Amino acid sequence: MLFLTDELLQNIVDQTNLYASQYFEAHPDNLPYSRGHAWKPVSVPELKTFFGLSFLTGYIKKPSLEMYWSVDEVDATPHFGKTMPRNRFQIIWRFLHFNNNASQDASDKMYKVRRVLDYIVEKFKEMYQPGQNICIDEGMMQWRGRLSFRVYNPQKPVKYGIKSYILCDSATGYCFNMRPYVGEASTLPEIVFSLLDRLPGHGYTLFMDNFDNSVALCERLLGVQTNVCGTLRKHRGEPQIISEMTKADLGVGEKVVRHNERVMVVAWQDKRLVRMVTTCHQDSMQWVEVWRRGNRDKVAQLKPECVVAYNASMNGVDKLDQNIAYYPFIRRSLNWSKKFVAYLFQLCMFNAYVLYRARNPEECKTLLEFIRRVVKSWTVKRHVGGCEEEEVEEEEVAGVGAEGSGDLEEGRRTPRAPYNTDPESRLDGGLSRHKLRHLMPTSKKGRPARRCRVCARRGLRSETKMWCQSCRVPLHAGECFTAYHTKLNYFV
Repeated sequence: MLFLTDELLQNIVDQTNLYASQYFEAHPDNLPYSRGHAWKPVSVPELKTFFGLSFLTGYIKKPSLEMYWSVDEVDATPHFGKTMPRNRFQIIWRFLHFNNNASQDASDKMYKVRRVLDYIVEKFKEMYQPGQNICIDEGMMQWRGRLSFRVYNPQKPVKYGIKSYILCDSATGYCFNMRPYVGEASTLPEIVFSLLDRLPGHGYTLFMDNFDNSVALCERLLGVQTNVCGTLRKHRGEPQIISEMTKADLGVGEKVVRHNERVMVVAWQDKRLVRMVTTCHQDSMQWVEVWRRGNRDKVAQLKPECVVAYNASMNGVDKLDQNIAYYPFIRRSLNWSKKFVAYLFQLCMFNAYVLYRARNPEECKTLLEFIRRVVKSWTVKRHVGGCEEEEVEEEEVAGVGAEGSGDLEEGRRTPRAPYNTDPESRLDGGLSRHKLRHLMPTSKKGRPARRCRVCARRGLRSETKMWCQSCRVPLHAGECFTAYHTKLNYFV
């Protein structure tokens, strides 16, 4: 809640409801039975429930969204149906929106997610002070659809998608700042200084790979009391002897060092030639234990001090990417803005976990345990009409034809089974296991009725006030109930 605050959720609620109203104004001739006619304005508590179930899909994997509401005894996940109806979840996802289309700024390619992005990134910077070692690297959110700022990076596990420059704490992987790449013509120093934000002038050590690094940038950062260490590409301001050096010029373990009063550049031969630039290390070697092919145990190897420090502190963004890849709750979508906001929420989840572990080191020792607690806190209560009410078990109604539970809370609905599938348990061979119950009353109907599944499949429009509690389908008592539970083709 430090990142996904009620203020942010209220803004998403307002934009979602606004987009839905704009859609219906633009499409007044919708079909009378389209799903959109079931739309009701969403509230902040209901949106929390929606996002809680979305987080739950991160570690409960199913091939399609509809399967989370399946009533089949083999793959049923009852918590989804008890928490929110499937149709309601899908229609919220359909109209989920983050900024007003009517006032769109054509010059801002991130306009659709700008308000959420800026709000969350400001919270990242506000809630955490990184340790001394920080790193900058690229993060990727997978996207293969058409998008003007989609990039291809063959060196990343996710090769196609939206690239972001990310600054992380090296020790924890906490995302302190991020800047999506949208094709702008910013120089590398501008990108680096925008990511550092308020950190220059406080003695930080910044680790970067060769994409961002240069000797001139190291000197500029040193001028604001920020040290730099990282790999270096050719022709980035290094001395000519190091620029022209090849793998054949050095033996394994040998190095060449050049420095002025402020910056040191190293060329060191390992399996390949490595160029390093640093403003905070000495020209010394250090013993480290490494894995070597053909050896069962690690072997000792001499490496330059700057290489050892770089290997230890450059993996902050990798920690972040690795952890959010374990439990991704990004759904497939043709809308890039929804996927990108889900990506931001994954960063929020990991950052929250880092903060929680710092304050409570003995609790939630894994990210999975933390996500499970978040899911429980956002879904254990039902959110109906903007009010929270405790989840209660369905009351049993004894006997066929008995009256339904009259004291059920207003807004409770009888769970629905998918119309296009029947649970396999309907033919389990025991009619005694299937009980007919009255449909539960709602705020609008004291004695609701639905189309009988058997009659509907036979082309008849006949409604019933009863439903099979185990199969979750409406049925007439008598012949329809018996045919449904004893015949494979009950509609013949």
